[in-house]
Amino acid sequence: MEKLDEVKNRIKNKSNNKSNSSNKDSKNYLKICLVKFFIVVIIFACGTILVRKDAKIKNAVYNHVYNSTFSFAYFKNIYNKYIGNILPFQNIFQDKKVFNEKLEYKSLSKYNKGVKLTLSDNYAIPIIKGGIVIFAGEKEGMGKTIIIQQSDGVDVWYGNLANTTMKLYDYVEDNAIVGEASNNELYMLFQKSGVEIDYKEVLK
Repeated sequence: MEKLDEVKNRIKNKSNNKSNSSNKDSKNYLKICLVKFFIVVIIFACGTILVRKDAKIKNAVYNHVYNSTFSFAYFKNIYNKYIGNILPFQNIFQDKKVFNEKLEYKSLSKYNKGVKLTLSDNYAIPIIKGGIVIFAGEKEGMGKTIIIQQSDGVDVWYGNLANTTMKLYDYVEDNAIVGEASNNELYMLFQKSGVEIDYKEVLK
């Protein structure tokens, strides 16, 4: 009986230790989240004060925001480097990706400042690389267009789309489907910091 009681006590103690450890981890995680939150608030508040008090800084910020392309990819990389992801378990419940197809086309030709790709019938167009949707709508000469700023800072235009479910500011993973092309013709344009780049640097 004494040995049985000792075993029960050991099991009970182990269970209590695990519970205490779990509570300690939860408290530590909460502290980390609060610290990151207050860092972001302090940075934002300091930036706002500087912009309101200094006319030169205000004009510089205004010109940068309204006269240039804002780099979501650059901001995301800086945030992840110095602050990190506040929710490290955000993808834990997502299904694994089973779609891993590269963009395929029958032919390629120059079109305006970009290229025109001829696709197969009813072809579901995979994006080249994941990123954030910075435009969703109509573009002159491109028709229905989705622009994705990739994680490497390259803006990829997917034009002449027949249908798409992507919306402005959606974050899309690698190999997501952008939609289908009208008349099996996809118009594409590639930019970085507002400057057109050669399609050969992106389409490989």
